[in-house]
Amino acid sequence: MANQENHTIEITDENPSLSDLALSWQTAEYSAEDGLGSMGSLHEAGDSLVAVARLEEGGGATVLGSGVMVGPGLLLTATHVLDEFPIDGPGPVFLTFLPDKCRVWLPRDQMTVTGPSQFDERRKIKSDITLVSCTLNSQTHAGAPLMLAPMEVALPLVGDRLWAMGFRHQGMDGHSALVTPLVSSGLVTAAFPHGRGERMASPCFEVDMDMLGGMSGGPVVNSDGRLVGIVSSSLEGGHSHITLIWEALRFRVAGVTPKLQANKTVSLLGAKALGLAKLKGHIERDPFGDVKVRLSEKEGALLAASIAPSAREAAKPRVLDENQLESFLDSWGADLEEAALEGAIQALGRVSVEKARTFLADDEIPREYLDAIEGFWVEDFDGVEELTVTGTEAIDDGSFRLDYYFDVGALIWTVEMDKAFARENAEGLAEHFYNTRIEDGFASMEAYQRRYFRGSAIFHRDAEAFTDAAITLSALKPRRRAKILNPGT
Repeated sequence: MANQENHTIEITDENPSLSDLALSWQTAEYSAEDGLGSMGSLHEAGDSLVAVARLEEGGGATVLGSGVMVGPGLLLTATHVLDEFPIDGPGPVFLTFLPDKCRVWLPRDQMTVTGPSQFDERRKIKSDITLVSCTLNSQTHAGAPLMLAPMEVALPLVGDRLWAMGFRHQGMDGHSALVTPLVSSGLVTAAFPHGRGERMASPCFEVDMDMLGGMSGGPVVNSDGRLVGIVSSSLEGGHSHITLIWEALRFRVAGVTPKLQANKTVSLLGAKALGLAKLKGHIERDPFGDVKVRLSEKEGALLAASIAPSAREAAKPRVLDENQLESFLDSWGADLEEAALEGAIQALGRVSVEKARTFLADDEIPREYLDAIEGFWVEDFDGVEELTVTGTEAIDDGSFRLDYYFDVGALIWTVEMDKAFARENAEGLAEHFYNTRIEDGFASMEAYQRRYFRGSAIFHRDAEAFTDAAITLSALKPRRRAKILNPGT
């Protein structure tokens, strides 16, 4: 390998000691000079710089691209690098380098964003950033902390200096891969926060920076050493394109350490909340997984200036700015909550019995009990909590629509089923339902949920009233049994 450093790769079973490693977010410092050059050593960036490799028959490995480790067993790389590996063939091996040591990682789960092409229905467009979870499959090397890249959600400004890192495969020496770690520096020349067509569909920007093959997927950091994007593409002698990390905030993958396995999947924001990732920026995530980023004044101006004229004309301006919305909710917030709740209850009451079974299935009620439900009705007990308006849009001169989300603290589902079935399964049903009553040949019982709702309503200025409250999406929130076991008290 480059820099006269030799490493032997030994792949082991999954190493559970990953969770015991000390974590470090120490970052390297590089000079503010344009151009491309070698790093001082193969391990200068530690685990934060990842080599994406393919194992070859007979031994050895070919480095096809790069990546960046941002949490224990959580890394980001370019989607097109992973596409180099066939679906039915061996997958990538991820390598990180320490002095005289190497850590080996194998993928467990990955996620990116795909969508249909508007030009070819047979083709899908992909985001060129993928979040991968991976297990440690080598010795722990416990004396060396796991070095991770701190992240920042930002829109680099034109003229900002950035640094990119990655590996360059130089060939083979017998069964040994010759690899050079590279660093490049350059200035931002343009921003494309809405993507640049289907070839670069994700938020990205352009940098006057030299790159070489193999650096794709590698980290791009700002002057504070924080990760703002990954290398996506470059033209020899031309500009390079960098995909922002924005979209990756919405991705969820299966975690590989006990803390990251508390839920079935974990996001970068979830890893941050656990202290296992560092992420700077003003970020809000709603209950449905959508992420809102608050930019600085300069970033906002660049964002606005970067929108294509056609998209700018199609965009509908907000009716109320933040101060106006706050004043509006001071006057009409209670009425909006009442309209939103009524819309939610009415919408749930109109669904089919099968759809009601789907809602209740969120609580992991056994299918045999759900299939026994023959009728239902829905009420609420606690009212609306934390209604948040996410947008306002003009309908006409006298009315506008508000988009919002909220949660209902205690949603009461009263279900009916055959009394004979209820008696035969009384013990099992009691684990999921409450207040069972037998009357008129049927058994009725109650289930309680806390649910999020996303919806909209129209406000009419002259009538000073809300109409057309509708629900577009719902998600379950964990039950608080201590609060709702006895709603009558």
